[in-house]
Amino acid sequence: MAGLLRLVLEKVKAWLSLIRIGNVSMMGLATIVGYVSSGGSSIEEMISAAMVAMLVGAGGNIVNDYFDRFIDAINKPWRPIPSGIISPSTAHTVSIGFMIAGTGLSLLLPSPCFIIAVIASLLLYEYSRWIKKTGVPGNIVVALLSGLSILYGGFAAGNPEASILPSLYAFLLIFGREIYKGIEDVEGDRKYGVHTVAVVLGERAAFIIGTIILLLVIAISPIPYVMYGYNVFYLILALLGVDTLIVYSIYLVARNPRNAWRATRVLKIPLLTGLLAFLVGVL
Repeated sequence: MAGLLRLVLEKVKAWLSLIRIGNVSMMGLATIVGYVSSGGSSIEEMISAAMVAMLVGAGGNIVNDYFDRFIDAINKPWRPIPSGIISPSTAHTVSIGFMIAGTGLSLLLPSPCFIIAVIASLLLYEYSRWIKKTGVPGNIVVALLSGLSILYGGFAAGNPEASILPSLYAFLLIFGREIYKGIEDVEGDRKYGVHTVAVVLGERAAFIIGTIILLLVIAISPIPYVMYGYNVFYLILALLGVDTLIVYSIYLVARNPRNAWRATRVLKIPLLTGLLAFLVGVL
């Protein structure tokens, strides 16, 4: 009985890892931020929009691991698929199921939301299948999809223009992180022909480009407070919870490119605090 329980817990843990539950939760939060910052007022509509983003995002995360299973066998052999805990075919089927469920749920929202959910699902699948190997265009797609989570909330609220600024913020932060991530994964990416900046131009060039993009995030941090009337709590969270950690991540990679793994993990925190900053900034 104890052995069966351990097996069940191992499977649950593997699926949560495959879904990337923390990442998916932030997608939901991003959609809520977009909804609230756009003046949305329906709790049911907000939750539905967040669930669409989370379901489609979960499907995208799973299918990414499905197509990356050979690269992960080199870079991250402990991941659920290369380790053998979850079979590739099962992962692929479940990923499609999540995307279909999310797209179906989007029919309860304003009509643009269904179109965006379909486009996002297709982009996530094609990104994992081949766009990722193009390098910078793949990085841009990931960043765009991340920003789109916020815009999605704006569309659900019927006022997407108000969510453009936080969406741009997220786009730049994710884009810079993706460039750094190429440094982290350079060995496996080179072997399997993934043309990241680190593979094509070298780790030093990837560091410089990623750093410039991340510094742009710092540069635009004061804008919502100075120009758009966000409250002081936004400014505190943006400066302390985002900008300081970006500087620290840049320092880590500048000291040693092998620290890119740590830097990309550090940069997950500003993703959360940045969203919270925009959320509390309009309350």
